[in-house]
Amino acid sequence: MQPLGFRVRVFLVALLPWALVGCDNSTAATDRETTETALLPTARYTPRTDFLVIAIPEGAPTHWHAPGYPPTRSLRLYPQGPDADLVAELRKQLNKNILDPTDPNLLQPVQADRIQRLLEAYFGTPAVPRVTMPPWDTVVATATVRFDPQKRLGTLLKSAQSRLRSFKWDLWHEDWQAATTAHNALHLDSATLARGSLVYRRWCMQCHGPTGAGEPAHAVVNGPMPRDYRQGLFKYTSAFPPANVKKKGQGAAGKPLRADLARVIRTGIDGTIMPAFPTLSPQELEDVVSYVIHLSIRGETEFATMAKITHVSKLTEDDPDFFGGELDWLFLQNYLGVLINWGIAAQNPIPIPPEPFKGDEERIDSAIRGFRLYQSAEFGCASCHADYGRAQQLKWDAWGTIVQPRNLTLGVYRGGRRGEDLYARLYGGIVPSGMTAFHEQLKKTAAGAPDPLWDIVHFLQALGDPRDRRRMQEKDPTIRFDP
Repeated sequence: MQPLGFRVRVFLVALLPWALVGCDNSTAATDRETTETALLPTARYTPRTDFLVIAIPEGAPTHWHAPGYPPTRSLRLYPQGPDADLVAELRKQLNKNILDPTDPNLLQPVQADRIQRLLEAYFGTPAVPRVTMPPWDTVVATATVRFDPQKRLGTLLKSAQSRLRSFKWDLWHEDWQAATTAHNALHLDSATLARGSLVYRRWCMQCHGPTGAGEPAHAVVNGPMPRDYRQGLFKYTSAFPPANVKKKGQGAAGKPLRADLARVIRTGIDGTIMPAFPTLSPQELEDVVSYVIHLSIRGETEFATMAKITHVSKLTEDDPDFFGGELDWLFLQNYLGVLINWGIAAQNPIPIPPEPFKGDEERIDSAIRGFRLYQSAEFGCASCHADYGRAQQLKWDAWGTIVQPRNLTLGVYRGGRRGEDLYARLYGGIVPSGMTAFHEQLKKTAAGAPDPLWDIVHFLQALGDPRDRRRMQEKDPTIRFDP
């Protein structure tokens, strides 16, 4: 039992979220923020109203979607939108793999409004962005008091006392410290974010939108949409959290390193409309990376909170009604978990060994071994990349958009063609598109034997080069590249 003074302080701190988000239709702000927003654009991040894809949809799409209309956008336009057959398949997965945050039977307007107020209290606006790290007292107060203005003061105090007695102090303090450490390591201070927001508005917002949702109108035909940051998932990452790390929320898989985001911004993504920005200064690059992380943390916290409330089929009798203080606590748990996951990813870069060949002949020999591994049942690469990716095998991804496994004969790799880039893809997979991770195969490799992932990397690099393909066939006539 904590001393009376601490309990009183906790109760008073519990009133802070209500002071920040209010009980009416106004939005509170500090004097400093009021002054700043009077001098800068007053635009606010818009509430999320598009569908929440909480799991890769089942089945497989039969064709590419209409240009500018990814399937979930057509689903929102039902029954007037295009691609009626794709929409019909997704409609079967509503309230299962796909949730609708605009359905008042799932998310009531008062809940949606409160989520928006919490988002603004913790993350600010496009003009004054921030990622506010709550003090420890606020975490305890939000967890235990769960203030509700409709309940009497005595009832609230009694409930708070009970929760304080059962509160897992050590575990939550450890989580709060981990989230604080991640917050500091990610360079999310207000000055950096303010500069990053300017770079983002100048160069990025047209395609990625003010909230990081991605604008489908800018996608190329049969190509990917501009990345939607709001699920906290990214494709081309070089981080891979170990399996023994306790999973919070969706976990740390699919989170990039800062260096991953910087590389994509600096060099662009081959085969997409994502351009390179070689003229950004080092400071501008670091600032806009921080702002993208800000949008992702904000978006994933919103996503996770809405998904928990609207996924009614998964709610149990132990789950409260998510109003008032209960909603505040759900939001804060998700927020801390998202920060922790970014921190875990940052601490676990993929261990990429040096490229293991000394000359061109050794590289071709490695590529021949890689060809056999590619065709093997152990790796099974050909099952998804049929005919080396030339055969169309459309799939759903984690955003509910349509993807095609890479045509490997073209030698165009969106995550980078360098050996270390391809090694990272093989080691950790591509989480949002469901590409398999092959790191476990390294454990089966005998000491002193060639690294199987480097062999496959060399094969993939050779596959896109007609001269290398010819040299492989000269050494091994059994190798075939055409049906």
